[in-house]
Amino acid sequence: MSQTTKTKIETTVFKTEAVKADVVETENIFRRGLTLSQQGDYEAAIAHFNHILQFQPNHGNAWNEKGNALISLDRYAEAITSFEQALICNAALPSTHYSLGWVASVSGQHGRAIESFKQALALQADFPNAHYSLGLSLYTLGQYSAAIASLHQALELQPAFADAWYSQGLALYATKRYESAIKHFNQALQLQPDYQAAFSSRGAALMGLSDYAAAIASYDKALGLNPEDAESWYQWAMCLKQTGRYKDAILGYNKALALQPSHLPAYGRGCCLLKLGNYEGAISSYDCALEFQAAHYESWFNRGIALKQLGRLAEAVDSYDHALTLRPNDPKARTNLGGVLLRLDRFEEAIACYDKVLESHPDDALAQQNRLVAMRRSQASKG
Repeated sequence: MSQTTKTKIETTVFKTEAVKADVVETENIFRRGLTLSQQGDYEAAIAHFNHILQFQPNHGNAWNEKGNALISLDRYAEAITSFEQALICNAALPSTHYSLGWVASVSGQHGRAIESFKQALALQADFPNAHYSLGLSLYTLGQYSAAIASLHQALELQPAFADAWYSQGLALYATKRYESAIKHFNQALQLQPDYQAAFSSRGAALMGLSDYAAAIASYDKALGLNPEDAESWYQWAMCLKQTGRYKDAILGYNKALALQPSHLPAYGRGCCLLKLGNYEGAISSYDCALEFQAAHYESWFNRGIALKQLGRLAEAVDSYDHALTLRPNDPKARTNLGGVLLRLDRFEEAIACYDKVLESHPDDALAQQNRLVAMRRSQASKG
């Protein structure tokens, strides 16, 4: 063997051994990155994956695990880029398509998420989490029938999937199929007895059936598990209001208002106080609601009723005027305004109100009657 040939063979051997050493070192770095990620040290894990990718940009597993670590840091845009790179390296991995879909969905990119979940399912049809997540994105976009179908597929593959039962219940509720929704929430609760959201959502479905006593019981369970749930307090109060338990309802509205201040519990409390004849309290609650949402028609309307009951007629006129600014063609507000103007002896304005009502509702008996009263009193005032 010539010296030249021997040198070439030795060079090839050295290069092969160097490549093997590089592969071993890469895998060691990758494993260390995985360990760091499992330990919650995501920044260090990402640094290890980046080191690999600096020298091996086609290392799909490094891109994939980097994406997972970025998700844990809520760095979703970077995670999307990592999973896209992983798919360039290997587009046949359903788990990577799923991960890309998941991070797209939590970023609010549901159209993109749906595309990725469908890609994952094209590669692996028996992927319950992909069916489930596809259903959630479809539900979020208001595609309820498609969502129900996807969630059904998830449950066919994994019948003990409590979240899928719950989510399909939500989709059924959204389509007003309340009895079916209740069955799904019950199934979720059978699998997971402390599923607080299922108790709360079952309460909403029972409300849809006007079964307020059962709804109250369901919300009681939800609030027992999470007494800080403002929405459950609000819905609980609504049920009590529907059953005429106004004082108890006020307690619920107060709880909801303390936990999550908004116009709705303030308005609900005002309605209960109005029913109880506490007109000053009702006005105060409607004022509170209007601080949160000045364009809330119902608060202006009911505030007008309370002011009228207290004889504060000029203020009642102002309230009804605000209500009519929001709904110019509303016959109720205009009829009530006409009644207040009549009491103020502003006859021509009252007649104009009733005329406006009768333009759109010519058979409105109350408007016809009150207009006649206003006409007679107007004529009498002129001698």
